[in-house]
Amino acid sequence: MSSDSTPLIGAPAKPDTVLTVTLSPAFLLVFKSVLALTLICLVLGCSLVGLTVHSGRTLTPQETGLLDLFTSTFKLGFGAIIGLLGGKAL
Repeated sequence: MSSDSTPLIGAPAKPDTVLTVTLSPAFLLVFKSVLALTLICLVLGCSLVGLTVHSGRTLTPQETGLLDLFTSTFKLGFGAIIGLLGGKAL
């Protein structure tokens, strides 16, 4: 094989144009709201379980329902964050 037919291995050349993403104030408001709600539910859910385990007892049915609410809200918020970021990248 000649050196002319050898493929180059490595990072591709830098593009000539740079793409920028501008974030509108409405997008930032929605993103920060979803992020805050998601983190609050994560902290509250972990605190509920931590306090219950630390006290040496099991969760009551009411606490289990509350934990389910926290975990569901966290899952939905995480999905919304991924969706917002993915939609903005396109």
